Amino acid sequence: MTTPENPDSLSNLSGSLSAEYDQSRAAQRDRVIAELKQVIERVPEQTEFTNSRRYKVWGPVMLLVALGMLALAFNMGKTGMIVAALFVTVVSAVISWQHRNAGTHVFLRLTRRQLFVDTLDAPVDLAQVEEVAIKDEGLVTMQTLNLSDDAVLPDHRVARLQFFGNQTMVIRKPRLQLRILSAGLAIGGRKLDNEEALALLAAYRDAAHAQRQLEALQAHG
Repeated sequence: MTTPENPDSLSNLSGSLSAEYDQSRAAQRDRVIAELKQVIERVPEQTEFTNSRRYKVWGPVMLLVALGMLALAFNMGKTGMIVAALFVTVVSAVISWQHRNAGTHVFLRLTRRQLFVDTLDAPVDLAQVEEVAIKDEGLVTMQTLNLSDDAVLPDHRVARLQFFGNQTMVIRKPRLQLRILSAGLAIGGRKLDNEEALALLAAYRDAAHAQRQLEALQAHG
């Protein structure tokens, strides 16, 4: 025989378990939100990058060497040597001129959501970036961003006749990629080494992913 108290007891137990479950879910949700906010706040709201001063220094040095070679070639009267030295002189002068503002012109900017490059016609959603890599390609530094298959790629503007200047390549096959070429990355006049730059790019990528997850979590209450 069932006593009258048993249904109430079971109801109270069920209510207690339900309350504990709701409290546990709320606590877990709060922990996840706190962790996502930590990832987001790990990076500044915005970071701006300029080119390094690599060719602002080496351009004039190359020009002086080329002028010395040109003077020597004229003294020796060798036509082939004069032509070669003249070519090196012109290239060195152009490099010096093109990089005269290195360290002051911002060409790359990161926020907690987007990446902006002055040779792209639109920003890149960092939440669509899956992997980042940085590699020295001899005379330039290349940052490679592998994007998800559904990413929207902007168009790039080709900077023509730029020696070791900023270029951005949009690659669609075999996978979606952005390749950002420059003379190196600097912040506030200080050149970043590859490990520093990679860590910063990855941190902003992680912040964008965390921002997307946080918004989805908050949207579902």
